[in-house]
Amino acid sequence: MAKGRLHFLADAEIRRIHETSIRILEDVGVAVHSPSTVRLLEEHGARVSEQKRVHIPRELVVSALASAPKSVLLAAQDRKLDLRIPSERLFVTCGGQAAFVKNLISGDSRYCTTEDLRDFAIFVERLPQIDFMWMIVGALDQPQHLKDLVELKTCLEFTTKHVQTMPSSAESAVGMIRLASTLSGGREELEKRPLFSAVQCPVSPLTFEKGLTESQVEFARAGIPVVAMVAAVAGLTAPVTLSGTIAQTNAENLASLVISQASRKGAPWIYSSDSSAGNLRTGSIDYGTFETQLIRAGAGQMGRFYGLPTMVAALGLEETTQHLSSVHEGVPFMVVQSLPESDLASGLGGVDQAASASFEQLLVDAWVWEVAREFPRTFVADDDAISYDTISAAGVEGTYLKSRHTISRFKDEFASISKSDAVLTSYQENGTKGSLLRKAYEKSRLILSEPKTPVISKRESETISRELKNSR
Repeated sequence: MAKGRLHFLADAEIRRIHETSIRILEDVGVAVHSPSTVRLLEEHGARVSEQKRVHIPRELVVSALASAPKSVLLAAQDRKLDLRIPSERLFVTCGGQAAFVKNLISGDSRYCTTEDLRDFAIFVERLPQIDFMWMIVGALDQPQHLKDLVELKTCLEFTTKHVQTMPSSAESAVGMIRLASTLSGGREELEKRPLFSAVQCPVSPLTFEKGLTESQVEFARAGIPVVAMVAAVAGLTAPVTLSGTIAQTNAENLASLVISQASRKGAPWIYSSDSSAGNLRTGSIDYGTFETQLIRAGAGQMGRFYGLPTMVAALGLEETTQHLSSVHEGVPFMVVQSLPESDLASGLGGVDQAASASFEQLLVDAWVWEVAREFPRTFVADDDAISYDTISAAGVEGTYLKSRHTISRFKDEFASISKSDAVLTSYQENGTKGSLLRKAYEKSRLILSEPKTPVISKRESETISRELKNSR
């Protein structure tokens, strides 16, 4: 199938990055701050140096790549909303673990709470443009030892879509597996249909933190999909060159894969990158640069090189929303963001370089994505679609308008026929700057004023509440 996509690396460059990544893992190694995980890797053939770095041989990487599933199920409570990746389409979600909720009309910002997470889950449930629920904000009003469990419970109560989490310890991972199992009908059923997945980030450069790593091991053993979201920053926590950042990102992904496969062969795992350009003037992340999109594209190509499911794309208009008068004006920005080789994309609803989340931003991003997603869709390119016979006949008659080929296919081939905003350049009626944001603000206030109704039964809610209580 033909598909809109962005390729940054040539084949020879992909192979060079792969070989460099192997060399990094073998010679430089990774820092793993979990003694139990270090022992696990040693048992599978890794070597620990005097500097306490774990050196991963090529054979261990090759074995991990061979055992890693090339297809992963992200199950939902509503089976019609299950996601199987890779897929012909890009599945999207919101941003992850913002610390603040921001009102884009007033500019006010505050720390987020469990109620905010609940409300965002309600938005995700309501918006068909969003395919699964990532923890867009954290439940910062909860005790640290309960935060992860409360977040999972809240999302499972208020959305039937797949839930993506970010636990920080093995204890949290075990508790989350138990909690979700009560809703699934047991641990074996949860393994067959994982209602949640877990983003477990390596720490650049080349470091695996204790809590995150040990929770990854627990998830791998339970059959919960793990997303290895590497977040290297070029020039700050990775080489300043794009190719160097992609090589380090790839090495960290491969090390994460080895950890999952050492924990359990065949454990579901997703190649991922949130790596970006760094702002060397301020020492901060800069998601808005051209180069960040190219880093994402390169990471996507590396994941595809290994035949693995990927999560490297990030969608969202951020501060651009303040200036939009229509959906059409936001489409070109999001089209570019949708082009890496990615099965999953995050970022909707995020502002302030993902430090904050906004209800009205989530609506605007969803509305724009509904149109922009027509660009990276698949197109048929078989003999019937190319249609030599149609071209041959039109070469004589001089027109394609009356052909059966045209009449039967034109609506599927051109999105602008059914969605007038699905164009990059055209005349548009002038609107008022910021009017799209004000429309989203009014819609968000309406949704927030409605009853907060759980999507699960009272009995199911009581069951997972008891499991949470047992964790206290």
